[in-house]
Amino acid sequence: MKRTALVAAGILTMAFSVWGAEPAPLPDQPATITVTGSVTEEFSPDTAILNLAVETQKPTAQEAARENAAKSEQVVAVMKGLINEGGGDTVSTSSYSVQPAYEYDDKLRKNRLTGYRTFNQVTVKTAGIGSVGEMIDRALKSGANNVTDVRFAIRDNRTQCEGVLVKAAQRARSDADTVAAALGGRVAGVRHVVPSCSGDQHPVPIYRAKAMMVMESAEPATPIEAGSLALTGQVQVEFILAK
Repeated sequence: MKRTALVAAGILTMAFSVWGAEPAPLPDQPATITVTGSVTEEFSPDTAILNLAVETQKPTAQEAARENAAKSEQVVAVMKGLINEGGGDTVSTSSYSVQPAYEYDDKLRKNRLTGYRTFNQVTVKTAGIGSVGEMIDRALKSGANNVTDVRFAIRDNRTQCEGVLVKAAQRARSDADTVAAALGGRVAGVRHVVPSCSGDQHPVPIYRAKAMMVMESAEPATPIEAGSLALTGQVQVEFILAK
């Protein structure tokens, strides 16, 4: 896994007791300092998530659903031919709806029913990041007319999270040692720890106008660049202080 650009930050929360300050800590309540260590690193994603949709509108709900089903089946078949299901890639229906469509009538001054709209969204998860542009192009040409978004992720970020959490904890301890020494004391133990690891999944918008251009063009879709994903590890620690 490629890793780039390390950014580290230490956040001190001034929520500690100081010797000689009022009120003095009770015997069973030792002086403490709460420190948050934060580390952010960037990693290359290994998974692409595409949300493709087929929208159809017809005078009746049955007609709209029938046409949508035919187009959606074609899109699913094409996508399954481009992914590696044996390697964990998947194609699944993530959203489906049939709703009446209305249009405002200026003469009648009210909405009138114009038909029924069927929406079927298919989600593709694949490790073939380099094929995302081709997948979008093929999906649009096979019947999809809406690409909701494209996101990139790390399928299992456990190893990456462990790495940033270790560094965040080390940062928290280092900052606590610095502050404790400045106050004439030292860190004597740990009272409470709250770790967290979070990442981003930047969506790449594909607008309807662009989707229509791809459908009507013989040219391949614009290449999609995955970029990098940031993972942030934070460790909030309440340290026990001693003189």
